[in-house]
Amino acid sequence: MGVINAEQFKSKATRVVEISGFEESEKIEVRIKSMSLLTMMNNGKIPNELLGVVQKLFNEGANSKKKKISEKDVLSQSDDIKSLTMLMDVACKEVLVEPKFEEIEDYLTDVQKTEIFNAAQGPIKQVTPFIQK
Repeated sequence: MGVINAEQFKSKATRVVEISGFEESEKIEVRIKSMSLLTMMNNGKIPNELLGVVQKLFNEGANSKKKKISEKDVLSQSDDIKSLTMLMDVACKEVLVEPKFEEIEDYLTDVQKTEIFNAAQGPIKQVTPFIQK
């Protein structure tokens, strides 16, 4: 086995994922790279005002217990939802390889952003390696 070149390395570091399209049951593919919120935080790619959201995500992940969310909870968490939306934009900008986030940001739906966010940080089984033929 020989040493791989930079292009081969980049090819292995990215994945094509399927996200919801714009019509019912439509799927489209985008190329992403994996994401680490901690690495993004350490590299200053997450604005200071969103650091609390990242910490909350980690805390909730560690203490995850499914509970019913009331309307009161949703209303009291509206700032959290706004911050989470901003965090998803930052993450999508970081992980979208093809197309670039800047090229499609005005057209991405909330569902698509969520799917990209989850795929980029989720288990490797959520992403499918891209194999060129």
